[in-house]
Amino acid sequence: MRLLLTVLVIALTIYSLLDCARTPDENMPARMPKFLWIIIIVVITVVGPIAWIITSRVKAAEERGGYVEPTVWSSREGTRLRRPERPTPVAPDDDPEFLRNLDRDIRKRRKQEDAGNDGDGDNGDNGNNAD
Repeated sequence: MRLLLTVLVIALTIYSLLDCARTPDENMPARMPKFLWIIIIVVITVVGPIAWIITSRVKAAEERGGYVEPTVWSSREGTRLRRPERPTPVAPDDDPEFLRNLDRDIRKRRKQEDAGNDGDGDNGDNGNNAD
């Protein structure tokens, strides 16, 4: 168990160091220089890497309007955050084709009801003859 925790702490520290080293200087969180972040990550064993991960993701989320994206690694540009292309959902009442089909279906039902009522002999007034 102790070995597992040691490996986990080392892996977390290495990940944080690599992520920090690959982050461009202008994207450093908390307005701290990169060398200071590296010292914090290495010296403060568990808290340093976790602090880096949290602050870097929060800064990225603020830049993206509150939306954290998965990290995409690139050897030339460092860590980049990218928003996947997603179609914007359209409400049914905003979709012209949906409204056209709905109107067509309503007219079709009315014609069927009118045709069914004409065959019954009551002309669709349900016995309420006010004449």
